[in-house]
Amino acid sequence: MKRLLLLGAIVAVLGGGVFAYYQYGGSPEVKRERHLKKARDYLQQAKLKEAVIEFKNAVKADPRAADSRFEFAQALLKAGDIKGAYGELVRVLDLKPDLIGARYQLAMLLLASKNINAAKEHYDKLRTQDRNAFETRHLAAQIALAEKLPEKALAELTEILAKDPQRANIHIEIGWLHLASKKFSLAEKAFRDALNVDPKSAAARVALAHLYVATKDQQKAEEELILATKADPENESLLHVLGSFYSGTRKIDEFEKFYLDYVKRKPSSLVAKKRLAEFYLSKGKLNEAKQFTNEVLSAQSNDPDGLYFRGRIYLAEKNPQKALEDLVKVSHDAPRFAPGFYYLARTFQVLGRHDEARNALLKTIELDPRWVEPRQLLAQIYAVGANSNLAIEQSEKILESQPQNEVALLVNGAARLKKGESENALRQFNEVLKFNPNSIAARMDIAAVYIAQKKYPNALREFEAVLKINPEVIDALASMVQLYVLQGDRKTAFSKAEEHLAKTKNQAMVYQLMGQIQIGGKNYPKAIAYLEKAIELNPSLVTPYYLLGTVYSAQQNFDMAIAQQEKILTRNPKAVPSLMMIATLYDRKNQPQKANDYYQKVLDINKSIAPAANNLARNYAQHGGNLDVALGLAQRAREVNSTDPTIADTLGWITYKKGSYLAAISLLKESNEKFKGTNPEVLYHLGMSHWKNGDKVAAKDALSKALATDRPFTGRDEAKKTLDSLKS
Repeated sequence: MKRLLLLGAIVAVLGGGVFAYYQYGGSPEVKRERHLKKARDYLQQAKLKEAVIEFKNAVKADPRAADSRFEFAQALLKAGDIKGAYGELVRVLDLKPDLIGARYQLAMLLLASKNINAAKEHYDKLRTQDRNAFETRHLAAQIALAEKLPEKALAELTEILAKDPQRANIHIEIGWLHLASKKFSLAEKAFRDALNVDPKSAAARVALAHLYVATKDQQKAEEELILATKADPENESLLHVLGSFYSGTRKIDEFEKFYLDYVKRKPSSLVAKKRLAEFYLSKGKLNEAKQFTNEVLSAQSNDPDGLYFRGRIYLAEKNPQKALEDLVKVSHDAPRFAPGFYYLARTFQVLGRHDEARNALLKTIELDPRWVEPRQLLAQIYAVGANSNLAIEQSEKILESQPQNEVALLVNGAARLKKGESENALRQFNEVLKFNPNSIAARMDIAAVYIAQKKYPNALREFEAVLKINPEVIDALASMVQLYVLQGDRKTAFSKAEEHLAKTKNQAMVYQLMGQIQIGGKNYPKAIAYLEKAIELNPSLVTPYYLLGTVYSAQQNFDMAIAQQEKILTRNPKAVPSLMMIATLYDRKNQPQKANDYYQKVLDINKSIAPAANNLARNYAQHGGNLDVALGLAQRAREVNSTDPTIADTLGWITYKKGSYLAAISLLKESNEKFKGTNPEVLYHLGMSHWKNGDKVAAKDALSKALATDRPFTGRDEAKKTLDSLKS
């Protein structure tokens, strides 16, 4: 797979012609030249795999021909086989130490692997050989960049242009240096100079697009990318660069028509079909994306781009297991393809495999350090976990080039709040409000800071502001209600919730809140009425079933409640709320098998009912069922409702049972934070996961908090036993 290589790329510099003399018969030289000719022809036809095979045959025919090995190394680099290319370049220099191009490329590979000292050794040899050669000066610039000496790098690149102003790639590299220093006019001039040298330079157009994004001129950025693709429709290097701009482009119809017409004129063009597949994917038009993806894979069944698109389609269709199969293959077959690793990370995240998601993101950033989205996601994963310092580090790298990046500011603030730096956190959140006063996330985070500082009136003011911006943010209402209850003002809490019924379309969640308030006041009949109303309006909500079970448990009215629901089922056997209610009540009666029968009936009607999938998975995990089946059910529930803390707890506990303790900790921390540390069963699960992972301090803390409440929970005895052993 071709990729666009910008600043710091390995430039193929061929060192002289291939010396050969011909003899009659099958001499090594004749065989070598025959294979070399075939290999070069394959390169002309963009048949890289075939070219690599022929270069390998040429080297086998005449192992001591350094120039043949050098060409072989170039082909391996294009194929993404860095290790193989490195080995060949070492052999080339053993045979021909004065081959400048080979030494330069070997040094560039060493720099890419952050081995600056070894690269410097090759630079010293190049200086001795020819200090003014392009390769010598360019390597000096790359070493300066690696050592974070941009002015020195700029001086070396300027010297190259002084001797040869027709090197478009050097103009581009100078432009990137100016862009990094926020010298936008100088950067634009350098990129335009590159286009003057090479009007078809895709790299220059892409660089200009990045410049215009940095200066907030999205329209110009899009224009440059459209110009690049129209100038060279078959340039596969532009494929995934353009993809990130499709969703915002104002020239959608023009771009779509251009490539649809192109496919009609040239039906065999896989590049055009790939462009259309990615375009439709970015617009959420999955059927159209499937059509062109299938055409690509019909022509080449293992095409990495085709598998990448299909993996993304599966992910969009909430089929992460299928997505994983394709994207793992992409990462294996195209190890230098950053988007493949990025979407692999997103798939791992959906599956709750956060450590693997983190590793895939680190690889993405290694391959494409300028790509902001992967760094944002990595910072968020660190922030959700216990890695506040790493979250701050990643978010600050984004803020260096994009000081108004909202996600980076929010992640940075959240990580600082976790570290107890409330004022620094507040500063970051307020920074967001300067350019986005309606940022709900920033106001919610500011409220969290005020709560941590016990400035409750300030927090309430922020929650009110959020609900004024968007009445559908029920989390703000729930937090406000909880804050009033915390201050002992249950009456105001209830009136705030009741008043909001007229302002929101999501009345089910409001009725749930009203029911919770009544439970706290032990007004069970009213609590039941509100919770049943919540279920009537939205049968997919998980929490009302649990709360009703709690109420009936407190009243010991299980059988009467079940009988009432069975009457409903006689009239409507597929009444999901009644089936769910009966299952929940059997759970409360500690009859998991009967509960499971009803959960399964719900899933037979609709497999996407998250509460049924979640509760059935939980019962399998707690009462000796099949853990693999439980895992699948919990993952299905999470796909339907990714924000529910109860589902995160179930998935985390199953993951714990399967022995993946770090992944379990990540999920259970997420659940505990959303429950605000008030759910003893989640704390018990979290404590056990920390204990199994060897973190006794964290285990002791979580288990102590679980046992500090007088609320009953499954596993209380094990929690106490484990805590006693930790104390002793």
